[in-house]
Amino acid sequence: MKGWILPKNSLSYWLRQLRKDSDLIGPLRTPDGDIVFESVEKIHEIVLDPPASLPSVKEFFLPQYETVFVFKTDTVRPIQEKRKRVIFGLRSCDVAALRLLDRFFLDSQPDPYYSERRKNTLLISVVCNRPDPTCFCVGIGAGPYLKEGFDIQLTDLGDRYMVEIGSPRGRRAVREYSFVFQRPRKTDLEDQFEVQLSSTARFQQRINLEGVRSLILSQRVDEGFWQEVANRCIQCGGCVYVCPLCSCFTVTDRVYQEHIERVRLWDACLFKGFTRLAGGILPNDAPVSRTKRWFYHKLIYYPEGIGGFGCVGCGRCAVVCPSKIDMATVVLNIKRVSENAVSG
Repeated sequence: MKGWILPKNSLSYWLRQLRKDSDLIGPLRTPDGDIVFESVEKIHEIVLDPPASLPSVKEFFLPQYETVFVFKTDTVRPIQEKRKRVIFGLRSCDVAALRLLDRFFLDSQPDPYYSERRKNTLLISVVCNRPDPTCFCVGIGAGPYLKEGFDIQLTDLGDRYMVEIGSPRGRRAVREYSFVFQRPRKTDLEDQFEVQLSSTARFQQRINLEGVRSLILSQRVDEGFWQEVANRCIQCGGCVYVCPLCSCFTVTDRVYQEHIERVRLWDACLFKGFTRLAGGILPNDAPVSRTKRWFYHKLIYYPEGIGGFGCVGCGRCAVVCPSKIDMATVVLNIKRVSENAVSG
C-alpha cells in the first residue's frame, strides 16, 4: 500500500509542528478578497480550497527585488537567505515549473541565491481537483497531479488527504510526525483514483505544444502572423510576471550615502530596453521581434536548452492578458492558420 492518510483535523497540528523551525507560507485571503501566498501566522486562516489560478510561488525563489550584496569602501557583505521554509498549497504546475527552473539556475552555473532558497524549502503541493477554464497543464504532463518530482503531494479526499512522498526531505517531514498519519485502505486508493480521473476530465483545454513547435520549426508560421500578435500586445509585462517559468532579470547598483547595494530585479524580454547594448543600441527595437522572441523562447529555445517547454499550462497569462494573446490562444491560432493553409 503506497502513501499515507492524513485526517483533515490533524492538518493544523502537523503544519504547526513543521513551523517550529521553518517559516510557513500558504494561500491566504487578503483584505481585498484576493488569495495570495504569504507568511502564515494563524494556521486556521489558510485557504484550503483556493482557485487553480493561484499566484506563482516563483517569487519565493527568485524575488522580484533582492539585494545581492552590500559594499562599502573596504568591505563587501553578501546577502543570502538561509532560513528554512515550508510552502503549503501550491499546485502541481508550480512544482513542475520549479523543476525546470532548477535546470536553468542550478545545472551549468549554479546561482547561489536560488540554490540556497531551493535547498531550504519543503514543498507541500495539493492536487488540483477543480481546474480553471484557462488551465491546460494536463496536455503538457504538468498536472493536475504528478507522478514524481514533488516533495509531498496531497490529494483532497473530503475529510482526509492522501499523502504521497517524493523526496528525502518530504519523507523526514512525515516520518517525524508519523503518529498523525495512517496507512491507506483500499477504499482510500479507490477514492484517490476517482478524484484524479474526475479532475482530468474537467479540463476544457487540451493543448499539445509539440505539434505547434514542429509547425514553427518547419517554417509554416509566417512573419505576418507574428506581426498580428505584436499589434495587439501593449507590452504590459503581465504575462511575464505571472508566468512561473519566466526568469529574466537585470542587475543594477543603488547608491546611498554610506553604502552601495547591488540588486537583482525582474525584467521582461517584451520590454524595449531589455537587451540594450553599449551605445544605446537596441537589437530588438521592433515590437514584433520582442513578441516573437517570447513565444520562441518558450516553444523553441527552452526545449533545446532546458529539455522541456517554457510553459506548464497554468493558464495565468490568459487571466492577466488584456489583449487575449496568451500562450493557449496563440498556440490554437497557429494550429488554425496552419490547417487553413493546408485545406486552402
